[in-house]
Amino acid sequence: MWCRRCYACIRKAKQIYDINTGALRLLSRNIYIADYDKKAENVNNTTSSNTCPLMIKSQLEERGYNEKTYNLTNEVIPVQNLQEVRSNSSNLIPKIKIDVEDLNICDKNIKLPTALDTCTEDISYIGQYQLPSYNIAKYANSSETIQKLMSLGLKLYKHETDIDLMEFLLSKDFEKDLFPYIRFLYDCGVPSDYLGEFLTKNPYIFKQDMDDLYTRIRYLRFHQFDIEMIKDILCKNPRWLNYSTRSIDTKLGYFQDNFHLNGEEVRQLTVKNSKLITYKMSHIRENTFAIKEEMGFNKIETKILLLNQPRLWIKCRKNITDTFDYAHNEMKLSHQFIVSQAYVLLCRKRRLEQRHMFLVKLGRAQYDPTKPLYVSLKSLIGGTDNDFCQNVAKTSTDTYDLYLKSI
Repeated sequence: MWCRRCYACIRKAKQIYDINTGALRLLSRNIYIADYDKKAENVNNTTSSNTCPLMIKSQLEERGYNEKTYNLTNEVIPVQNLQEVRSNSSNLIPKIKIDVEDLNICDKNIKLPTALDTCTEDISYIGQYQLPSYNIAKYANSSETIQKLMSLGLKLYKHETDIDLMEFLLSKDFEKDLFPYIRFLYDCGVPSDYLGEFLTKNPYIFKQDMDDLYTRIRYLRFHQFDIEMIKDILCKNPRWLNYSTRSIDTKLGYFQDNFHLNGEEVRQLTVKNSKLITYKMSHIRENTFAIKEEMGFNKIETKILLLNQPRLWIKCRKNITDTFDYAHNEMKLSHQFIVSQAYVLLCRKRRLEQRHMFLVKLGRAQYDPTKPLYVSLKSLIGGTDNDFCQNVAKTSTDTYDLYLKSI
């Protein structure tokens, strides 16, 4: 914008230009008159009596002089003619015209908006630079992808420590890059109200190739897994699709060969506990060794335990061996009885020990179903302390609490 100081400087410069132009015109007139007098004098001195005036006139005309600009007879030039000569000489200097209006600096050409005018210019591209943040909430207002994922129920705060994943999601367009995966999951049978929970457990599915996902579903269909089975597998283990078909095939083959399972039993095991198939093989081998060698179950009993309680192969090895040791050696439960009620091995040893010893004090520790006052192992380890006291021990909760304090 032009300010008043700029206008004043331009006006002052124009005045200085006018003064200099006038001085230059006056100086040129004086130089021309002096030059004329000098040339006339030279002509008079150089001409002799034998020189023809016509020749002198022609020479002067060749040099750019005419009858109005020279005087060979030393006649007095009238004032009017002198002024005419001066006006003609001033035409030799080009004139420079400066039009102030052409510079577009006039006040009438400047229109400044007022503070209350409505802004019609699109300035949406102007915004504060997004600085690094320690959480994803800072980008929720500016990222449409984050807003759509949160509307689905994805709990991004659980994955904020994974910087690569957060940068990956922020760099993707929801409709173009992420929506095909959501449509794929819905077509596989994942309920719409469970999509948020599914993506919370496995947001890394967006990094998988879409062709690989279709191949992994076709692998299950080829091995006679129906649509409901695939739905149960994906809902129970959302990370299933992150594993390649070769990895899944290797693990299914391990259980089929080592536990002598047929195709239907393999599908039953996979649907019942799909996390077992994708669990670490080193941990599975350790628990297999513990059940077979340390606990002493034979192959048939091990197979029954696997089909009925596959969680035993995911639990901590030390916990299940300690529980088995107490149930078998202290409670005198046989292997066959434990196999028939294998859920007892999933109980913590401390809980099993406290309730069993309390029944021993009351004289109600009887676990043989063929004898009276039979106590089921499921009711022994299940429920709250209040349920245990009312249904199994047949006593008050205060009595059980006093017993626990006395231990």
